Amino acid sequence: MNNLILNPYKWFELLSNIIESLYSSNFKNISTTLLDKTLNELIATNFQLWRYEDEARRKDVDDKYIASLKRNIDKHNQKRHNFMNSIDAILQKDIEKRIKPSTKSIPLNSETPASIFDRLIVLALRTYHLEKETKRKDANSDHLKRCSIMLEEVKERSKDLLKCLEDLLLDYYSGRKKLKAYKEYKLYNDPSLNPSLRK
Repeated sequence: MNNLILNPYKWFELLSNIIESLYSSNFKNISTTLLDKTLNELIATNFQLWRYEDEARRKDVDDKYIASLKRNIDKHNQKRHNFMNSIDAILQKDIEKRIKPSTKSIPLNSETPASIFDRLIVLALRTYHLEKETKRKDANSDHLKRCSIMLEEVKERSKDLLKCLEDLLLDYYSGRKKLKAYKEYKLYNDPSLNPSLRK
């Protein structure tokens, strides 16, 4: 993995610390590389989305409050996609700098590295919350057992997905697969493309 721009396992090890710092309001994005900085922005955006999504499920608040949350969710979801686009573009540029262009046809992958990074971040957030649930003193044994089972499944899924990310990055950096970074066009966010916003 020496030729990779980033070691996915080391990155994942630090993920829980970043999430912890976000919840304790101590997070500072002091990364030195553009990729690390953009990944940290994606983590922070997913963190904020998680909090908005939690709040949006409340039944004890008025609809105006929920509507404002939904708008924030939409805004942060767009930011999330923008960061994912940037991550894939950074990786593509780095790969093309290191790998000589090939004239032969190289297969693509349906899922890009950024989408796997994004899923791993969500799984890490899920792990954080499930770990807290398994330590609750006010919860009954059935709840604790259910959360423990869920936690183990999430950890296993994270481990499997991390291996998929490693394999995919190795395929790109060895020239076995080709990465093409695309911009995600969210038509519903564009007033000129969303018929409802043109009304």
